Amino acid sequence: MDRDEILQMFEGDCGERVFWISTCDGMPHLAPVCFVRYMDGRIVVAYNFIKRTVRNVEKSERASIGFAERGEKGFYGYMVKGRAWVDYGGMYYSEIRKFVQEKSKGRRIPKGALVIEPEEIYSLSPGEGKKKIY
Repeated sequence: MDRDEILQMFEGDCGERVFWISTCDGMPHLAPVCFVRYMDGRIVVAYNFIKRTVRNVEKSERASIGFAERGEKGFYGYMVKGRAWVDYGGMYYSEIRKFVQEKSKGRRIPKGALVIEPEEIYSLSPGEGKKKIY
């Protein structure tokens, strides 16, 4: 599987797959997120309820996001690490806002878009050996 095929798996809402986003500001922080898109080579996460996550990103400019699930051949998943920032009114915000409103049938309006620029990709599949893919 190539880099873009993996990154395209970071697309969906909680009806399809739950994603977990991790940040750090002295103490690691982990939060589940539902509305995620792959756009323009970046992973875009809706800022609905992830206040501490956003605060950490605004300080450190770093984040990681991942998912793991059971497939036909057992568990698999991926984690992406990279530079991150929050878009409050630009292209990423506009796109994630439309996505969230559509998926939530108008019940949610995000405050912003947390954007992750992938620098490293890891396999979360069980097993020994090298986990870093890109």
